[in-house]
Amino acid sequence: MRLEGRSDDGSPTAAIMPRAAVRKLRPPPVWVSLAALVGLSTVVRAAAARSVPGPFIAPDEIIYGLLGRSLWASGKLEVLGGPTPFYSFFYPALVGLPLSLEDPLLGFELLQLLQALVMSLSALPVYLWGRKFLPARFALLAAGLTLALPGLAYSALIMTEVLFLPVTVLALWALAEALARPTPRTQALLLAAVAVAVTTRLQALVLVPALLTGLVLKAVLDRSLDVPRRFWPTLVGLGLLAGLWSAWHLHDGGPWTKLLGGYGSIAEASYDPGEAVRFVAYHAGDAVLMTAVFPACAVGVVAARAFRRRDPSDDVRSYLAVVVAYGGWLVVETGVFASRYVERLAERDLLTLAPALFLGFALWLSRGAPRPRLAAALVGIGAAALVLVVPFEEFAYDWAVHDAFTLAPLWQLRQAAPTLDLELVVSAGVAAAVIVFALLPRRLLLALPVLAGAGLLATSVLASRELAQLAGVHDRRSFGVDKRWVDDAANGPVAYLYGGEPYWNSVWQHVFWNRRVDRVLSLRRAYAGPIPQLAVDPGADGRLRGTGSPRYVVASAVLTLDGQRVAENPQEGNDQRGVALWKVEGTPRLATWSFGVAPNGDMFASAELTVFGCRRGAFHVALLAKGSRTVQLKRDGKTVQTLHFRSDSDGWSGSLPAPPWADGTRICRFEVTSDGFLGSSRFEFLPVDAGAERAPS
Repeated sequence: MRLEGRSDDGSPTAAIMPRAAVRKLRPPPVWVSLAALVGLSTVVRAAAARSVPGPFIAPDEIIYGLLGRSLWASGKLEVLGGPTPFYSFFYPALVGLPLSLEDPLLGFELLQLLQALVMSLSALPVYLWGRKFLPARFALLAAGLTLALPGLAYSALIMTEVLFLPVTVLALWALAEALARPTPRTQALLLAAVAVAVTTRLQALVLVPALLTGLVLKAVLDRSLDVPRRFWPTLVGLGLLAGLWSAWHLHDGGPWTKLLGGYGSIAEASYDPGEAVRFVAYHAGDAVLMTAVFPACAVGVVAARAFRRRDPSDDVRSYLAVVVAYGGWLVVETGVFASRYVERLAERDLLTLAPALFLGFALWLSRGAPRPRLAAALVGIGAAALVLVVPFEEFAYDWAVHDAFTLAPLWQLRQAAPTLDLELVVSAGVAAAVIVFALLPRRLLLALPVLAGAGLLATSVLASRELAQLAGVHDRRSFGVDKRWVDDAANGPVAYLYGGEPYWNSVWQHVFWNRRVDRVLSLRRAYAGPIPQLAVDPGADGRLRGTGSPRYVVASAVLTLDGQRVAENPQEGNDQRGVALWKVEGTPRLATWSFGVAPNGDMFASAELTVFGCRRGAFHVALLAKGSRTVQLKRDGKTVQTLHFRSDSDGWSGSLPAPPWADGTRICRFEVTSDGFLGSSRFEFLPVDAGAERAPS
């Protein structure tokens, strides 16, 4: 390589640079850069995931975990061996192997590492798709922005988003390829990609209307009907796939909604048209904001130019047909669903749109970032209007962040400055972004991807912190000390007895972490979510007939059983007083069931203790007046004693004997009613011949 130099007198000379030096000046091959990005993303996302101690989005996460374990153990997609509607196939297949390890804690950590890699590999199809119409460095830019997405924080959770992101990007790329080159091969690959996406997550059914709409848009962009005419094999293939799907799900009869598996209720529900339109608009605005505004604006400008004047690149026209069709249908699908079932931003359902928008952003930059005044102004105003219609003051709260990571910075701001107007903050930020997009000097345009990437990464950090905090709260609510406490204390099959406690997540958490829990029993039509469960109604003697013969029973502390309490697990921050493990003989028998007593013993207005198979004994209670002045002690609905307190510090302790007829065959009830706030440190029934330990209530 020849380089010009200068002699001592200043005259130019020729110099030869050594080949080794030339090699040092060359940038690394783009594949090396892409691999480095994927590797770095995997390491960073896996490290962030380690702060999430376990699944907490119940029942979603635990359903997929249990399905995966069942698939690898028995080849069946079941939960606790019971009938389970279809949710996903490929995702349980992914998570099942690590979760099937003997040590579930190690399996969960390995799963988080695997998921960080899977989500980071989304950069690969983004780059390959981009190389069809972009220089390498701009395709790499789109891949890098994809890895900066806050949504990659889902690698810490057992959620289908993990696999759905790369699979859907592949399907969109396959659709673009088929639109650009509609050969039998590309159409067959498209059908395979759509089938994989749908069996990964049923939300991918949106690809079907997106495909049909993409055909129409491609014809408009091409000014030709050639591509739609050549697409008949795909349409026939879709019909065959639909027929096979229907035959699988409806072979034994039933409503057509069975085609949606575990989501059949979505099709059966009624939707308010006004609410649906509002939430579609909200999610259109969220799609703009979650990708840092610039990409959506860039795609808008490029699409406006292409629809006005035929773009010379067939691959670009195909890309635009795909991103516009898929983006439109995805926003409609997500908005309508959220209006009925989420009632806040369901941003995680929009995640797969982001890589396609990043490709459009890279395309716009690669073409010199054209900004026709009218198009740029209209696109910018439209993007800002969509974002500003979203009521962020209503949606930015702690339990909404795991559905919409873009809310993480706003939630942090709300905590730091409760009086701050979040919608004013968003308005100012979006207005500034639109102005920068439209007016930034051309020589500074490289600042746009830098700003977008920085915003995405900062939101990713905050989202990961929020996930860790939320998961920690749920972990403490379900397990005071040890997740595996049931398996550690029991040496036989365990049934979880659910009595309708408000925090039903505890049922799912115990089933997930403790392999010995092999069945769920629900008292008196209580419902612990879509988990196979046997409804039981205790007889007058408390026996839970028809439950088999589990050697152990896990139950809330509001329930006591006839047997030996061998272990207990305190819980924090919920309305339960922990759970206990009971060793039972034969058919489980419920001894007592209390209502109206808070974990700290507080009562308001009324609290009751039901005693099954009531025998000779007494109801023991210790009370503190707090805000009460008159308290009545009742037995079987009749007042036995009335207490009068003069001050909040007054107290009383004593007992009421069992009814004279108590012979172990009937139910008796004891009740404490008050005219205000009342505290207690004891609230239990002890039979005269009590040989088994009773849990204090």
